[in-house]
Amino acid sequence: MIDNQIVASKRIFGLDFLRSLSILLVLFSHISWIYQSEGLVGKMQDFSGLIGIELFLMLSGYLVGSIILKQFLTQPYTIKEVGNFVKRRLFRILPSYYLILVINLLIAIYIGFSFADWWKYFLFVQNFTTPIPSLFPESWSLPIKELSYVAVVIILFAFAKQIRLDFRKTFFLMVVYGLLVLSFLLKVIYHIENPEFSLTKWTAEVRSVVIYRVDSVMFGILFGYYYATYKGFFQLKSSMFFGVGILLMLFFILLLLFFNLNTIAWFWNIIALPFISLIVLCFLPMLLSWHKASKKFGHLVTFLCNLSYSVYLIHYSVVLFLMKYFIDTTSFSLLELHIFTFVYLLITFTLGYFFYTYFEKPINAFRVSNFKLNGKKFFTR
Repeated sequence: MIDNQIVASKRIFGLDFLRSLSILLVLFSHISWIYQSEGLVGKMQDFSGLIGIELFLMLSGYLVGSIILKQFLTQPYTIKEVGNFVKRRLFRILPSYYLILVINLLIAIYIGFSFADWWKYFLFVQNFTTPIPSLFPESWSLPIKELSYVAVVIILFAFAKQIRLDFRKTFFLMVVYGLLVLSFLLKVIYHIENPEFSLTKWTAEVRSVVIYRVDSVMFGILFGYYYATYKGFFQLKSSMFFGVGILLMLFFILLLLFFNLNTIAWFWNIIALPFISLIVLCFLPMLLSWHKASKKFGHLVTFLCNLSYSVYLIHYSVVLFLMKYFIDTTSFSLLELHIFTFVYLLITFTLGYFFYTYFEKPINAFRVSNFKLNGKKFFTR
């Protein structure tokens, strides 16, 4: 039976930790632009960016997908419920996103950068079927999340009147599995039609394109369903799942470090991303049972968690780009690069704090107060 408390407003520390870890991994990945890292360090930074974004996608899929499931199973699922869900998502994502997008556009105008497809960013289709343009490149993960939810909600709404309440769980699974299989088949088609392979090409044309990445969000939604249905089993076996996740991650890292996978197109195009999703899924049961930590560590994790979205939006195309644009670091010593990195992180978190405190947080408070689901507030960061 579905546990209706799965998306209750009570925060779970393990999920806050996961979100905090995600933004730190992304930051660690992007400072490779400062150091021009190569060798082992460069590979670790590439891997950290890969895992960091997957954590974001899977966690969001679990949280938001659980809300979609709850609505679909317990409500008539009319245009009112769907509209309320959409408004909550829009108010959660778009105000901050649009503000930083406008700042990116102003920066592009200032440096004389040409951007013909700027309008796509306002519709979240900048990387729907093609690689994302060079403007605001880190925004690629946001359309993957939001358009995946939109696809699920639209399909559920289209058939809601024809689906009996006692068949809705099955139909929900059919929709999610169907989108997962579709994403997999599109990867296979891409692999067949693109015999030339490089990791740079894969990053631009597969990893960052919506139609090939819907499966990551669907894996998160599926986990939310099965965790709610078999919660006791996952709690009992959480240590086992965590151990399997560690082994799979070590196996993946060893493959990257000691085997030449850069030329194995089928592995990257078809296998790599679902395999990473599987690794992340193994960690979730343990993290869901982690409800508290020491006071100091808890405050640090909460701080990073709260700032994660703001920091993600500003850290690369705004802060790091402008610092690199005005400061030539090519002749810097290692110590000077360390100082540059420290200043970069200080500026990023300082601006992230003010952006979160005086813009994102008030808007989110308005959203929670004015758009409720079933008269209850839900935690849907």
